[in-house]
Amino acid sequence: MATKKKTVRRKRQPRKKQPDRTFKVLLASLFLVGFLVVSLVLLTFVQRPPLPNRTPEVSPPVAKQPPDSADTRDQVLRTSVQIEIERALWRQGISFTGMDVVTDDHVMHYHLPSVYPGQAWYDGLVRALEKQSSRLKFAFADAPAPLVRVSVNGIPSFALHFKRSRSKPAKVRPKARIAIVVDDLGRDLRMLRRLLAIDLDLTMAVMPEEPHTLQSAELAHRAGREVLVHMPMEPESYPRNNPGPGALLLGQDRLEIERRVTRMFENVPHAVGGNNHMGSRFTQYAEGLQIVFEVMKKNGLFFVDSRTSPGSVAFLEARRARIPAVSRDIFLDNSQNVDAIARQIREAVKMARSRGKVVAICHPYPQTVEALQQEAAFLRQQDVEVVPVSRLLRH
Repeated sequence: MATKKKTVRRKRQPRKKQPDRTFKVLLASLFLVGFLVVSLVLLTFVQRPPLPNRTPEVSPPVAKQPPDSADTRDQVLRTSVQIEIERALWRQGISFTGMDVVTDDHVMHYHLPSVYPGQAWYDGLVRALEKQSSRLKFAFADAPAPLVRVSVNGIPSFALHFKRSRSKPAKVRPKARIAIVVDDLGRDLRMLRRLLAIDLDLTMAVMPEEPHTLQSAELAHRAGREVLVHMPMEPESYPRNNPGPGALLLGQDRLEIERRVTRMFENVPHAVGGNNHMGSRFTQYAEGLQIVFEVMKKNGLFFVDSRTSPGSVAFLEARRARIPAVSRDIFLDNSQNVDAIARQIREAVKMARSRGKVVAICHPYPQTVEALQQEAAFLRQQDVEVVPVSRLLRH
């Protein structure tokens, strides 16, 4: 009999519990959110500009500006005023020798060895200083001795103490007069400007056919100087020494001489007379001179005989033609040496004192200009007057 198999039921193994899927998803989501939050924080920190340094900020260095205080401006103005005051004293011929300058309580006192120059000088000083600044004030007191005060911004800064004259100074006419004629102008404007800057009433003789003839005459006239035509004439050494274009020569006929003289004065505006350039031969030629002086007389001109030859008859022929004339007395710069020229200037002063008047002639050499600058103050201090040559004419 078949044995009946007994069915054996196998026990089911208990399943291991799997983590809840919902929990896993939640955990992953939290992790992801946390990662994103941390990433954003890190990213924000990286991109954020660095925090300012906690150390105190140092301002960039500021370039030091030159002091522009009122005190500095006043000091600059005081220096300009001092220069102008001393220039005015020098121009008046007041010697700095014996002058005592003392600074007391910021006031510069000038104790001057001279009497007060007068109202005209004071007015000129005030005009010059007013050009410097409107911050200047002026005062004049006559007692107990003449005193000029200058204040800067209301603060007394300068005091000029003059000697009191025992009597009211009367205007005294100079005992002698000197005319200084400067020849050969028209070639060098720089030298002409230096001559015009000298505080002397020089007479300017301009060559008629030079590169700067017209400008030289205009500059001299604007500066208030008397203008002559420096008329080129034939010398003894012609043709080896040529007096220049348009010169008056022996052998020229009347029409040519008249034409050349007329052209000379047309080329030099403001000319009131003429003197000879070279001309040691032509000034002995009476017939030619008579033609020259006829033309000049018609135009109301005068003549200065430079006396380049001891045989010159130019002055006599001018007087015969009845035109005003005068002759040269002394050359200042035959020796082109500053000291030698200065001695000649002083010799001219002696001659003027003995004769009453002197005509001196010089040239625009650098040494001559320097000597005139050097002696200008000396001339102003003497009992002579430097005048235009027309003031010495004989009519």
